[in-house]
Amino acid sequence: MKNLLGLSILIAIILTACQSNETGSSKDVAQDQIYRKYEVSIDEATATATASAVFRFAGENGTTLTLTSPAKITANGVDLTQGRLLFGGAYYRNEAPLGCPANKVELVYTDKDGIILTDLFEAGKATFQQQQDSFHLGKTLSIPFSFSGTDPVDNFEILIRDKEKRSLSFYAESNTDKFFQIPGTATDTLAKGELELQIISHKRKNLDNHSTLGGTADFSCYYKPVKVVAVKEEVN
Repeated sequence: MKNLLGLSILIAIILTACQSNETGSSKDVAQDQIYRKYEVSIDEATATATASAVFRFAGENGTTLTLTSPAKITANGVDLTQGRLLFGGAYYRNEAPLGCPANKVELVYTDKDGIILTDLFEAGKATFQQQQDSFHLGKTLSIPFSFSGTDPVDNFEILIRDKEKRSLSFYAESNTDKFFQIPGTATDTLAKGELELQIISHKRKNLDNHSTLGGTADFSCYYKPVKVVAVKEEVN
């Protein structure tokens, strides 16, 4: 799972492209002109999550805003704390991993007028099907999986890590295809021995409640990984 440092780096990249790095206060602007940007990452194995939020005035490229009480933002009941990026302006994040039962994260934003906006992401459950004990390196493989959940997902990714910490990732053909097609020419570069396979789901959600400017939320869930033994495909 992305740790907090990795999440901060991601936020920095997002915020530096054609966006204002100036900072103002949310109490000084029209509340329906605040643009919200959320980032959430769930780790199913540890039942925890990280979350961050950025508030901007007059659109996604506008001035970043700090929240003045009673305005605040929480994730699963925990207040997100203010931070500042050198080239990104103000943002909010959790200082410790959030408890995340059932792969759910609820973000609750309260504006200065006491209006409460709630956004819930339910990551559902993704598991591998027909799991084999061996993973044949150098051989093209089709790896099926199942998904259950009420919140649709934009796309699925499989992350493959070998014992030497090298990794590869591949996406399913579409969000309706429940299998990963893994080319043998790619896995041929991985080491034999223990291999870890992990499904990751990704979703972008539009935040159109209350604000005339809306916003976006990017969610990902890292499902429990499975371990297999990587063997080299014999070439005759």
